[in-house]
Amino acid sequence: LVIERGDKIAFVGKNGEGKTTLAKILAKLLDYKGIIKYSINSSISYYAQYQSDSLDSELTVFETIEHIARGNIRTKIRTLLGAFLFSGNTVNKKVKVLSGGEKARLALCKMLLQPSNLLIFDEPTNHLDIISKQVLKNALNNFQGALVIVSHDRDFLQDLTNKTIEFKNKNIKEYPGNINYYLEKNRINFLSELEKNTIKDSINTKEKTNIVKKT
Repeated sequence: LVIERGDKIAFVGKNGEGKTTLAKILAKLLDYKGIIKYSINSSISYYAQYQSDSLDSELTVFETIEHIARGNIRTKIRTLLGAFLFSGNTVNKKVKVLSGGEKARLALCKMLLQPSNLLIFDEPTNHLDIISKQVLKNALNNFQGALVIVSHDRDFLQDLTNKTIEFKNKNIKEYPGNINYYLEKNRINFLSELEKNTIKDSINTKEKTNIVKKT
């Protein structure tokens, strides 16, 4: 697997095939056996679906971003927060009173401020409403570095990724093109159908076992 600058990659496949594990390995969060070669200037940020739990609940929305903002960004904090749907007095709310979706947007805003050239997301849209998903998608479409997304959300991946990596039977297979190309090649309409295939395979395996026993 090679990840180059500008790649926007979707990790897809059934649950339990290793998508999140590889994402965490790439983010240097898990030990592993094998070889990974990073570019000299590589800088990685990782976002998991429960990333918002790491926010300081006693800080305000503005303070959360102010604490990590550097250089000219410090003069544009309100504009930046506005892009993530925090405007007016909402920037003075404490994190502990925010809704789940608001916390997720704030955590994403904080992550995107980090000086990274590889962003890795694990199911980033699980707690986001439609508007919040679009805000994130717009930000990622403007990102110039490399992007890896573990997701079952076809709508979110559409027009965002340019390469799909399928995890299946302890192997990975690369599909050039967007998520629609992958779905067409595999004759499925939604990524959720991969899990239906898992259930079907499990039932077929049990049926075969029963036949053997009866024989």
